[in-house]
Amino acid sequence: MTLVTTIGSIADRINKNSYRNETDVREAIVNRVLHELGWDIYDPLAVRREYTVDKRRVDYALFTSTSAAAVFIEVKAPNSADDGDRQLFEYAFHQGTPFAVLVNGREWSFYLPAEQGNYSERRVQKLDLLERDPTDSARVLERYLKFDRVRDGSAHSDARADYQSAARQREAEKTIPRAWQDLISQPDELLIDLIAEKVVSLIGFRPTDEQIEAFLLAPSAATARSFPAEPAVPFRRVEHSPETTKPLGSRKVSFEFLGQKYKEQDAISALIFVLQNLAKRDSGFLDRFAKQAPGRTRNHIAKTRSEVYPGKPELETYTTEIVPGWWLGTNISNRDKDRLAKIACDVCGLKFGKDLIIEFPNATA
Repeated sequence: MTLVTTIGSIADRINKNSYRNETDVREAIVNRVLHELGWDIYDPLAVRREYTVDKRRVDYALFTSTSAAAVFIEVKAPNSADDGDRQLFEYAFHQGTPFAVLVNGREWSFYLPAEQGNYSERRVQKLDLLERDPTDSARVLERYLKFDRVRDGSAHSDARADYQSAARQREAEKTIPRAWQDLISQPDELLIDLIAEKVVSLIGFRPTDEQIEAFLLAPSAATARSFPAEPAVPFRRVEHSPETTKPLGSRKVSFEFLGQKYKEQDAISALIFVLQNLAKRDSGFLDRFAKQAPGRTRNHIAKTRSEVYPGKPELETYTTEIVPGWWLGTNISNRDKDRLAKIACDVCGLKFGKDLIIEFPNATA
């Protein structure tokens, strides 16, 4: 009889309530399973019953050598819901036994007593013989309790790997709220683009990055915030020179560039002014800048409009040609404008905050 067949037979009897007490679980379930897993249940040096641990007894102690127990198994009555795990852990702690199993017939819980966490967190697997397919149940039992695997240490190694994986998942789950708060408190380009694309799919046009940031930075990002639903107007190409300034709009930006003071009608115009003048000073500037300033979902600057938003021709309207042969994406957040200005200074050897002094509204909010 194979282990899969044995498990199927046991599951059938569990369904018929054939196992009445702890003795039935020990003799008719645990013994059968251990035998199929390669343990010599008739060798008292390998499978020790009622093993004494500081004047107390654990139902099974499994040995692969004469030194120390490799596994403790504590058996409880069918459907038992008492504190068997606490008792089992006490046994294992006293002996330094690395692996422990709690069985009530239907459920098998596998523990690493020496790891961190409460009882449930140190459980690497809970096997329900009625919920799992017999083949899957056999795989789990072999992974943790097959004699050869316990003897060569692979069972314990796999159990530790499973524990560490579960611990990482618990930590990841607990960190999700913090990650979300970080994302909405400092929205990055990918999150903004995802929201923008969803808006486009719903209404056919794109909100500005500033509108999305304002929503995310609201007291509760889960509460919809009202913004005027007006189609975004493509940014018109503008020409700048150090000697002239443009008519001022409602979001004027004042800044200093190479010792001179300037004003622009808005933040994107200020950024374009800086990039245009750096390109005039250094013919290779834009090539180097483009390599240092890619976005996650776009190229902030490229030699064609289509390269700014790869694969998204509907977004090409949000670009402008700042100098012949170079296109800049204009629907970007002030945070990105601030970042691009700093990169531009680094690329051409200028010092941001000295050679270029500019503050984009809410760039560090």
